[in-house]
Amino acid sequence: MKKTMLLLLPLSLYIFAYSQPSIKKIDSLVKVIESKKDLALKALSDTFPTANPKVVTIESVKFYSSKNKLVKVVFSGYYHRKDSVMNNIVTDSDVYYFNDDVLIKVISKDYDLSPPKDLQFYLNEKHLKKYLAKETQFSDKFDGSNYFIELGYNLLAEFKYLTKNK
Repeated sequence: MKKTMLLLLPLSLYIFAYSQPSIKKIDSLVKVIESKKDLALKALSDTFPTANPKVVTIESVKFYSSKNKLVKVVFSGYYHRKDSVMNNIVTDSDVYYFNDDVLIKVISKDYDLSPPKDLQFYLNEKHLKKYLAKETQFSDKFDGSNYFIELGYNLLAEFKYLTKNK
């Protein structure tokens, strides 16, 4: 019995490793999400002051769901000048995709580069387990995908809170 278990353990680990979603599978899930016409939308927005009293930051979050399951979040930030024609200068724009409450992909627009470039992160359960490890929580933006994982799951928690407290 022990020998059978020892033989099955490597096989199960092998199967588990290949059951993780591949990049192609994640992209196909994202295409399905983008093609859905019946997504419910919940939007939140707030304004924050900056050091310049004539400039404020507007942050907006749009939650897209299907059958009360979060599938997409668009998080964006803008600078708004109260005294200028140039309003809504985009500072940040991130798109988060979920499948069964697991963050699968993040697309972030990097406005520090000219022209702005899309940064794409493909995520799976392995990344979630790594994020849940103590040493990777509360990482800053410069730690790569950890920032996006933390923010993505915080947005998921916010969505669940919003739907629970209708």
